[in-house]
Amino acid sequence: MKQNSAQLYPYEIITHTPTRIRNKKTHDMATTEESETTSMETRQLHSSQKEAMKKITEFSGELNELDIDEWLYDLTNLFSLMKLKDETKILETMGKLTGPALRWYQENLKSFVSWEEAEKALRDRFKEFTSESQIMQEFFHIRQGKNQSVISFYENVIRKYRKARQFITEQQVITVLQAGVKNSLKEHLIRNENDIKKPEEWLQYAREEEHIQTRIEQQRHDFQSNSTNQPFFEPMLPTATIQPRLSNIQSLDQQTFTPHQYQQKIPQPTNNRTYQRQNYHQNIKQSRATYPEDKIQKSNSCLICNRKNHSTIKCFYKKENGCFKCGQLNHRLRDCPQQHFFE
Repeated sequence: MKQNSAQLYPYEIITHTPTRIRNKKTHDMATTEESETTSMETRQLHSSQKEAMKKITEFSGELNELDIDEWLYDLTNLFSLMKLKDETKILETMGKLTGPALRWYQENLKSFVSWEEAEKALRDRFKEFTSESQIMQEFFHIRQGKNQSVISFYENVIRKYRKARQFITEQQVITVLQAGVKNSLKEHLIRNENDIKKPEEWLQYAREEEHIQTRIEQQRHDFQSNSTNQPFFEPMLPTATIQPRLSNIQSLDQQTFTPHQYQQKIPQPTNNRTYQRQNYHQNIKQSRATYPEDKIQKSNSCLICNRKNHSTIKCFYKKENGCFKCGQLNHRLRDCPQQHFFE
């Protein structure tokens, strides 16, 4: 560089300095990265446009299908976001047509100079022949479905409103929304109707109330599910189980007691403490086996029939008046001279 500096002009020496060369390389690299980023964004945008076009339903022009005004409205909004030229809009529209509509569009394709002409021709060709009174009647009788969201109901009303925009005001749209919404949302919307001036404001109030009611219903459902899974009474402290000692059980088995003495020997549970029942019943059986038979009280016989399988008052042969045995009025049953029936 020093040998050739004498042969270069002053501006050439400045231009070919190492710093200038480094800056130029850096600038070229930045420009290349920027172009690559731009091309990547362009590819992503093109891919997003394709995905958006796929979501537009195909239109065939048959009866009982999507309304042509609604279909063109969605298609025109997408074209405005994509910023397409008229020639591209006309070709993209042909890709979303099918059946009779596609055949008619291909026959008249050469006559479309601009997108406005193609849009007007499509609307005039496939527009439904509905009177204004029928449109108004359908519009004022729109109701929200049982499982329909507020947004879906609002979009349904607005689509009908677009078809009759020339003779329906925004205040009438709000009236239809208020009348057709669910009863659970009406009370909140009526309280705020003085603050609602546009359909978009009505949608905001309705969505807020719908969100609140959804949260309340979810919390109520969670509470009920939790309450059904838990027991009604939950023990605060675990109960302790005290088992009797083996020596005490053996001593009780070896001794014989009267019923009164036996009840006094058995330990009684106190303060929510439980004892095992198995040894208790076993001791009772053993004490009954060893108890003297002459001390067991036998049941008395019936005073009327002398049988032992029932009491006197329940005897089948009992008289209604006077003595229960003979029926005379001058004495009682115990003083009756008549013998028993089965003696």
